[in-house]
Amino acid sequence: MTTDREDDSAFSGQQPAETLRLPLGKTGVALLASEVLDLVARRAVDLRRVRDLQTITDTALAITTGTEAEAIAALEALDDATRPLDWFLAERLGPVAKLIGTLWTEDKVSFLQATVGATRIYGHIRYRRRAMVPQQRLIRRAATFILVPGDMHTLGISAATDVFRSRGWDITLLVGQSHEDLCRVLERSDDLLFGLSAGSGHSMEGLARLVVAVTVDRPGAHVLVSGQIATRRDRVMALPGIDACEPDLDAAYQWLDAQTV
Repeated sequence: MTTDREDDSAFSGQQPAETLRLPLGKTGVALLASEVLDLVARRAVDLRRVRDLQTITDTALAITTGTEAEAIAALEALDDATRPLDWFLAERLGPVAKLIGTLWTEDKVSFLQATVGATRIYGHIRYRRRAMVPQQRLIRRAATFILVPGDMHTLGISAATDVFRSRGWDITLLVGQSHEDLCRVLERSDDLLFGLSAGSGHSMEGLARLVVAVTVDRPGAHVLVSGQIATRRDRVMALPGIDACEPDLDAAYQWLDAQTV
């Protein structure tokens, strides 16, 4: 889903505070909003199979055009904390995202409204993830290291992989893969720790897309950003979905290791 209807105010006003400093231009904001909707909608059952289509429609309208309080109430009413995330995405949140995408492409909601809806969906997934964290502390010493698509700085992430493996870690290294290929890998992954690396500030948009994909496909995961891009800590940490930012290998190792105890 693409759009040329861009607006500087897309991440201001009613959205969660963590999105307000998103370090991307207008095109990047549109791309991320579309990415959230597409990734979540990909998990949805066909809308014709949804039993409470009116509830899905009401929720889509509440989170795109309603107040923050109305959006939160609608999402909480839609959710069921006793059901797994896969059910929630397939039967509830996925159909909402799919409907918002349809409304957007048919010009029934504006770019700003669709972006607000995407932001609120993403924030709710992160809220569910945070609630799960205390139960996910005892995890194996395994991680997936990913070089941001399009980035050519492989030396640092390769060296980090060697260091972690020499210390007994099970590391899956993904270098030179497209964003679409990485999304397919993430859907099958069992890891709960992800190290994302880039050597250039020009990779910020690719990093943002990758963080969204990890958050949607592995909502219980913890995300560390390393490499030269991590020296831009304020910009990196402004991307919602990142837990830590460490350009130093030893510091990165200590942070990831601390998540396993």
